[in-house]
Amino acid sequence: MQRDLLIRSGRVFDGRGYRRADLLVSGGRVQRWLRPGKRRPAEASTVLDAAGCLVLPGAVDPHVHFELGVGGGRTTCDDFSSGSASAAAAGVTTFIDYTAPEPGEGPLSAFRRRRARADGRVFCDYSLHNVLIDWRPGWRRELAALARAGAPSVKVFLIYRERGWQSDEGRLLEIMSACAAQGLIVCVHAENEPLIDHFRQRVDSLPRRQRPGASGLALSRPALVEEMAAAQAILLAGATGAHLHLVHLSTAGAAALVGAARQSGIRASGDTCPQYLVLDKDRLSDRDGHRFACCPPLRGERDRRGLWSALAAGMLEALATDHCAFDLSTKDAWGGHLDHLAFGLPGVATALRLTFTHGVRTGRISATRWAFLHSEGPARRFGLFPRKGNLLPGADADVLVWDPEHRERLPAQSRNGRDFSPYAGMTLYGHPRTVLLRGRIVSREGRLVTTRAFGKFALRRPPQRTGEG
Repeated sequence: MQRDLLIRSGRVFDGRGYRRADLLVSGGRVQRWLRPGKRRPAEASTVLDAAGCLVLPGAVDPHVHFELGVGGGRTTCDDFSSGSASAAAAGVTTFIDYTAPEPGEGPLSAFRRRRARADGRVFCDYSLHNVLIDWRPGWRRELAALARAGAPSVKVFLIYRERGWQSDEGRLLEIMSACAAQGLIVCVHAENEPLIDHFRQRVDSLPRRQRPGASGLALSRPALVEEMAAAQAILLAGATGAHLHLVHLSTAGAAALVGAARQSGIRASGDTCPQYLVLDKDRLSDRDGHRFACCPPLRGERDRRGLWSALAAGMLEALATDHCAFDLSTKDAWGGHLDHLAFGLPGVATALRLTFTHGVRTGRISATRWAFLHSEGPARRFGLFPRKGNLLPGADADVLVWDPEHRERLPAQSRNGRDFSPYAGMTLYGHPRTVLLRGRIVSREGRLVTTRAFGKFALRRPPQRTGEG
């Protein structure tokens, strides 16, 4: 039987700011808030001292890739068990991964297969976005079934033609129309493939000695590639009435397009990731630049400033990681060919500390906005609120006790044993002192303290627009 627990003397996030309060947890839910220093309730058998700490909802990461096959015999190095363990230790209590359909497979079958892979192996609660690499009119009924099953979102790619994943404008229009009718949100990877082909031809036409190596990735995917695709998706969302979410935005221009769309009444939203807020495209020019390959690619200072501003102003309403980790042997096997780069970077273990250090500590965003972007924002947008993303009475007791003054230099090798981190050597502030999942302690001082994977599938509601945090 789960015992009651009291979190004492912290500054608790209430959705609008922080206030000093004690938090009583019972039966896996937040039971009530108490005046700080009030006599300990008799039913609280365990007390956590949160003095000097922020008490936040556990983070909701709406975009991860665990146990993902990417072709050519390559697979991400985190499976559902190791990836979710790393996430839980860092303060993430809910994540949303993706289905991985086979060619011709319907979305309902792919959903069931993916759930079978994850159930019983995750240390966080989780959900799934339904990837559509094809479209058939008969799948409208399957979309309705997925919404009833608590997974009301799909993912569409505007690139990856060679893999057979690409949706052109006509297919995207059909998918958006179907999702608008069935109440699903459409997540879009927004890059314009014809423009990529155009810029890639420029790179490939250079004399061999002048070819730019891994930095050719950024040259073949300039900001225009993302912004053109984002504009197309927004126009189609406006025409169909669909809920649109643009994932892992890397450019200030695309974020501004989302903000303008929202102001005009289009049901658009977007997120960005720590790599686009912290890392510079110049890393691609280094000798180990291929290790920093991700899709879309890293950008420059102007885009980083614009993305921080968009997060602060409410143009973007969520921070995600796009966690897609590869070991060094996979990263280094590119052989000097852009087509063989392993796209993806790890993120779940460092995201909260990166955004706290480079966002809150620098004054780019407030501590209130930071907490919103990592919890309430994604929870609202993807139908997890009010069960997740807040600490109001009745919510799941997914709690992160955060030490804002802790300072640590990141080692070359991450705690989960992965041999590559793009953030190695950085000094970061903030630390997950204690993490609770539905009232149970899963992590202390950044380390998992349970061997039982009791995470479960989290049912989601149809999408809703969020306000500013």
